This record gives sequence, C-alpha cells and structure tokens, in this order.
Amino acid sequence: MIEKIPDFKRTSWIIFCACSLIFLLSLFFWILNFPGIRRCFIYKSSNSDVLKIENRFESIFPVSGKINNYIDELLTGPVSEHCCPVFAKGTRLKNCYLRDSKLYVNLSADVLKADAYNTDFREQIDLLKKNIFNNFKNIKEIEVFFDGKLPFEYLNIYKNEKAECENSVKKDAEWTV
Repeated sequence: MIEKIPDFKRTSWIIFCACSLIFLLSLFFWILNFPGIRRCFIYKSSNSDVLKIENRFESIFPVSGKINNYIDELLTGPVSEHCCPVFAKGTRLKNCYLRDSKLYVNLSADVLKADAYNTDFREQIDLLKKNIFNNFKNIKEIEVFFDGKLPFEYLNIYKNEKAECENSVKKDAEWTV
C-alpha cells in the first residue's frame, strides 16, 4: 500500500526548494555584479588645509595590479570639485613595484608642471604615502621617484636649470641695453 504524503509536508518542501533556488540565483547574480573592493582616497580641500575622503570601488582583479590601479586612480584626481589633486594635472605613474614590503613608485616628470618654488612637494608625497598606507596594510615603506630620480634631487636640478636660464636672460638683456 502506497503511503500518501500529507499536503502540509509537500507544500513546505516546495516552499523550501523555491526559497533555496531564489537564494542561489540571487547569490549568483550578486557575485556576477560584485561592485569591487572599496578603497579610500584622501585629498586636500581646495578651500582649506582640511583633508577630505572619497570612497570608490575598484575592480577585484585589475589588469595592471591592485597597487598600480590604485595609484593611477589616485593620480586622476578627486571626483568632487571641492578637492585638489595630489599632484599636478598630467602626472602619471610610470611604474611601481613591491619588494620586501617596500614600495617603489616612479612618477612622470609632469609633477614639476606646477610652480616648483611655490609647491610643497613634501606635503604632496606625504599625502600619496598616507593614501597608500591607509589602503595597503602590507606595505611598510614607500620610496617615491620622479622620472627615476629622487624628488628633491630632481627638484634641485630643475631649480638650477631655471636659475641658469634666468641668468642667461639677464645677460642677454644687459647686452641689448
């Protein structure tokens, strides 16, 4: 004799299967459309010396690497118009690599597009370091280069060339007078 399953057990089994299927489908679509890793970007306010934080989502598996992708995104500047970019517009990441928890960052010489006499490069480099340390806990030390040279070495060369150029212009002006 065949035993009949009560209607209550049958309907609860159907409801359980339907809920499980809905859960699995929603989990699948959430994984498929996962927004990425949340990263914090710290920028200086354009009105004052206050630091402002922006949160953005980055890809989980970026093609160029997580740190490269983060620094590229940081150098593109803030989304908000009330904040200043970390470095001068046009600055880009040439390369960076991590060795023994020390990060080496090589930026383009476009950093010097800003007025070298009025720009505080130490403050900008410190802000870059603060951003990286805040988002990547495995990095213990950061070394920053401009076109393969240490920033202040490069800055001294730039200032010397500018001073020589100004001196030659003054000498040319003396000849014409």
